[in-house]
Amino acid sequence: MNPSVCFMIPTTAGREPVLYWIVEHLCKDIPSPFHLYIYNDHAKPLIKSLFAILNKHQRRDIELVVYNDTGLLNSKKSGAAGARRLMFEQVKRKFDVVVSLDDDMQLMPNWLETILEAMEQYPNHNVFTGIVRGRDGKIQFAGSKFTIKDQTLYRQELTEIKGKYDVTDWGPIGCMALCRSALSESISIPPIYIRDDASLFLELRRFGWNETVVVTKAEAIHKPIPVPSSNLRLKEELEKEANFFRNQYGLEFGY
Repeated sequence: MNPSVCFMIPTTAGREPVLYWIVEHLCKDIPSPFHLYIYNDHAKPLIKSLFAILNKHQRRDIELVVYNDTGLLNSKKSGAAGARRLMFEQVKRKFDVVVSLDDDMQLMPNWLETILEAMEQYPNHNVFTGIVRGRDGKIQFAGSKFTIKDQTLYRQELTEIKGKYDVTDWGPIGCMALCRSALSESISIPPIYIRDDASLFLELRRFGWNETVVVTKAEAIHKPIPVPSSNLRLKEELEKEANFFRNQYGLEFGY
């Protein structure tokens, strides 16, 4: 029996063209049925255009859920972390595999099939990622390494391919597949604005579930078309999150 799969994507104003590009390629390049969850963080209404894309590709097997499309769910911006937190709470116990994507991350053909194959090869792992390239073809992410030293969290992005599979600390949350224990009721994304990547890593690390399999044949393109900045790194939000990480984890940021 095929695993049940959902994709969750946060998006915001000004990024509609790249979101539609990403959804178009999901329709073309993910042939199996899936659920698609999108959080509209104060972009223009998306549902009509999204259904038009699904209908264009005759994808009646894709179940679409769009949160906050009218702004009534949340009148203030949630940030990528707030959007993922809400969606993750809705999907973590409903699906076998939850794929967390940024709205500018295009999955290449066979990405999902290759990730699912890796999940069979690594039955005791819960987090999977692939190789992320820029439009120029250069590797931007091949997993990540986190280090804690002197109560400070450091992060290093890896860019070297080491065979069919590699195992490292983490991968970008904007191109990540979660399964098994990572979808437990005890796992949540904390109520923050931006740093969901580091916070989810630390939440899973508490249980020893963060170790990430890098699947080198599962490739994605970051920013496949020009993308405006989402301007999420607001000074006041970064200061709040620095205090949150001090209080919650006893850590400062070294990156």
